[in-house]
Amino acid sequence: MSKKKKITICIIAIISVIMILGIAGWFVWKKEKGEESISKVNALYEALKEKKEYSFRTKLDDNNEVYYAKKDNMAYVNTIYRGKEMKFLTKDGNSYLLVDERETYYTYQNNETNLEKITFQLEEIKDKNFTKGKEKIEKKEYQYEEYNEATGFLIGQVEDKQAQMEKKTRFYFKGNELVYIKTIIGDQQELLKVDFTDTVESNLFVIPDGYKEG
Repeated sequence: MSKKKKITICIIAIISVIMILGIAGWFVWKKEKGEESISKVNALYEALKEKKEYSFRTKLDDNNEVYYAKKDNMAYVNTIYRGKEMKFLTKDGNSYLLVDERETYYTYQNNETNLEKITFQLEEIKDKNFTKGKEKIEKKEYQYEEYNEATGFLIGQVEDKQAQMEKKTRFYFKGNELVYIKTIIGDQQELLKVDFTDTVESNLFVIPDGYKEG
């Protein structure tokens, strides 16, 4: 084989390698860009809309948390704010406030406000622009999606002087699992730990025996 032919073959081989690497790089870039454009918040919203049964707890500390449970067309919400507890049960098209200390319940006719509580709160921001980032929480790094507004997940109250301050909400994920929600308002932050389950206890959706209507 002549020297000239060997050089030609080498050039062709080099060009082929460059083309293969270029095509592979293009596919990797497209894949990464595609993943960047997918909102995990949107995916969570769509998944919860399809679920017939699940529970969703957001907890700030022992004195501040919200527990939500849904099963078919029933919902249960237990809110603890500054140590004070409030329970709402939704079923049969009505809502019921349960007052344990008096073994009393109050009926709110034609009220299903809490039936889709979590999906309503996610719907506030779904399809909106967001930025991605990474942050360590309790020595573990999580990916987050940040939206330029506060959401209904905020447990604490915002003081009047903060009303015009910049507001942000970050949703932290472990894979596709939502694990934390952080609300940032001015120089204050509220970090909620999220616990999610696929099943709930049926007795949550029953007015306890002995309770009288108020």
